[in-house]
Amino acid sequence: MKRFSLILLGSILLQVAQAETVSSKRITQFSNKQVNVWKTIIYPSSAQQLAMHRHENNRVLIALSDGLLKITNDKGKIHYLQLKKDTAYFLKKDIANELHSDENISNHPVKVMVIELNE
Repeated sequence: MKRFSLILLGSILLQVAQAETVSSKRITQFSNKQVNVWKTIIYPSSAQQLAMHRHENNRVLIALSDGLLKITNDKGKIHYLQLKKDTAYFLKKDIANELHSDENISNHPVKVMVIELNE
């Protein structure tokens, strides 16, 4: 019984540690004069939304999973981007001086590959 309790406790602690290390992130794939490429994983939760940022260049986003993103600009305007797995989207560069954040409002992580076109 004592051994079972220790195994159960170890399993719970491992799950807690893994849950605490999960956070939305951007993973650089490569960069050159023509493009910057990165993978982004956004976990569901307002606490996991991407910080305010902007895109200076046009880009292609490829959905690696289905999902729904809530995009809020720095003036509070909201729009949504419904993503379908294995689908590519062309996104224009951001409006001058405007920032936005991205929040995953799905119930699972959203994964995308972004190819920024250096102009």
